[in-house]
Amino acid sequence: MKTLSRLALALVLTGAAAGAASAHAKLVSADPKAGGVAKGQPSSIDLNFSEEVSDKLSGAEVKDAAGKALPSSTMLDKSSKSMMVMFKAPLAAGSYKVDWRAVASDDGHKTTGTYNFTVK
Repeated sequence: MKTLSRLALALVLTGAAAGAASAHAKLVSADPKAGGVAKGQPSSIDLNFSEEVSDKLSGAEVKDAAGKALPSSTMLDKSSKSMMVMFKAPLAAGSYKVDWRAVASDDGHKTTGTYNFTVK
């Protein structure tokens, strides 16, 4: 009986550790999307994550084709899963790179990523 109890406890602990290890805020969608084309002159982009992210520790930087960071500010929506990056001036036609970082609110795990989009 002791062996069965130990086995059950080991399975519970393993499952708990696996659940905690997979709890990272991942980028699930963006507008404009990765590799996408935005029409007009966007004044913001939207990043949507798989879980709530920390407002103070998460953010994004958008760079033009020359690698220059564009002046912007970020804001999370009420769910804390969607981040809006608002530009000081609308984006002109060209290529852009988004570098984002997300720190999960519940466990502090940090994830980062990069994607590109074009404005026509």
